[in-house]
Amino acid sequence: MGIGEKIKESRTKKKFSLRELAEMTGLSASFISQVEQEKASPSIETLKKIANLLSVKVSYLIEEESEELDMVKKDERRYITSVDSNIKMALLTSSNVEKHMEPILYEIGPYGESGRGYYNHQGEEFIFVIEGCLDIYLEDEIHSLKCGDSFYFKSSKKHRFKNNTDKFTKAIWVVTPPTF
Repeated sequence: MGIGEKIKESRTKKKFSLRELAEMTGLSASFISQVEQEKASPSIETLKKIANLLSVKVSYLIEEESEELDMVKKDERRYITSVDSNIKMALLTSSNVEKHMEPILYEIGPYGESGRGYYNHQGEEFIFVIEGCLDIYLEDEIHSLKCGDSFYFKSSKKHRFKNNTDKFTKAIWVVTPPTF
């Protein structure tokens, strides 16, 4: 079952119409319909918003169900792509395991960003830059990271990130508690 089918199934279980979900998310009913039909791809931020309203984890929407060990092979990673944000991300573990942290691989294209707005939530985050450069906007400060740098912060602080270069950036993000 694909992302769109899982969204539709979850929406139906919650007894939300397309219009109701659209109103709650601030999206159009036609866009949500296109997502459900796999004709459009939601941004990561939009996927989080939909998952929260449907009371499911983002990982439920993007992963195939498996009863195997919690191992994700490189060639079997499932990516979420946000064309608007110029970001690809992949969970580095499955979601069907009781876990307290969530490692994520971010591949951020030139000038890619998490979004123009700041966000915050409960928990903690750890970032390790594997390739390229990344600016972390935390409250009123900018922290510039280069390849090999790491950064830790409380997620309750307003934050966002951006690759302010014309080069590709790759980083491992560990979030606790899991948000996807």
